[in-house]
Amino acid sequence: MTGAANRAAIITGGAYGIGRAAARALAEDGWSVLIVDRDERRTDETVDLIRATGGNARGLIGDVSDPVCAVDAVAQAQAHLGALRGLVNCAAVRIGGRITDISFDQWQASFRIGLDGVFNFCKAGIPAMTENGGGSIVNISSPSAFGRKGLVAYSATKAAINTLSSCLAADHAEDRIRVNVVIPGFTVTGMTEHYSADKMAIVAAQSPSSRPAEPDEIATLIRFLMSPAGESFTGGQFGSLPLPSF
Repeated sequence: MTGAANRAAIITGGAYGIGRAAARALAEDGWSVLIVDRDERRTDETVDLIRATGGNARGLIGDVSDPVCAVDAVAQAQAHLGALRGLVNCAAVRIGGRITDISFDQWQASFRIGLDGVFNFCKAGIPAMTENGGGSIVNISSPSAFGRKGLVAYSATKAAINTLSSCLAADHAEDRIRVNVVIPGFTVTGMTEHYSADKMAIVAAQSPSSRPAEPDEIATLIRFLMSPAGESFTGGQFGSLPLPSF
């Protein structure tokens, strides 16, 4: 327990990967967690995993790009779990391609889920956190935010998240709301499960650890930023530098 008693946190994209690992880690620290995701089966699995170890969790099936989903999530968290003091925005979609390869619809889809989702949940959550005396927001970005070959839509989305987070940190410090960005290096998640063994080996060779990261490792940083030990940090971008294109 790290001072999270009677506090609720919302985790978007929390059904698997980094989101699931973050939800489980926060539940271990005493947070009551609301998992928002489109995947009902995986959401139910994650809720069951948390409850099986004594944690408090609920699931909400929804589309983060819909502002109504965000408002509903905040209402459900506060009605059933406790005062909203935490938000982790993990939901994303990774659309590959150069600008000449992707359609405008694909570009918009990347921003709807990756950026509009962050906007919607921060807009809905920050007033509740302010009323509750403050809180912590962690937005998940990527080294691709600094530019990567063949990922124009995804990279632009993540760069926008970095800047949005800096603005939110500046705007809401006086409300005792901290906003930080976690930038995971190459991590084994649903976005990478289609990679071949050869491609995984190439990426591993570029990493200081000589292997891809596991979601639980990223969750360790998230739980720190959400904890009292991380109360001095806001407006930060924590994680990995861009690796060479592969």
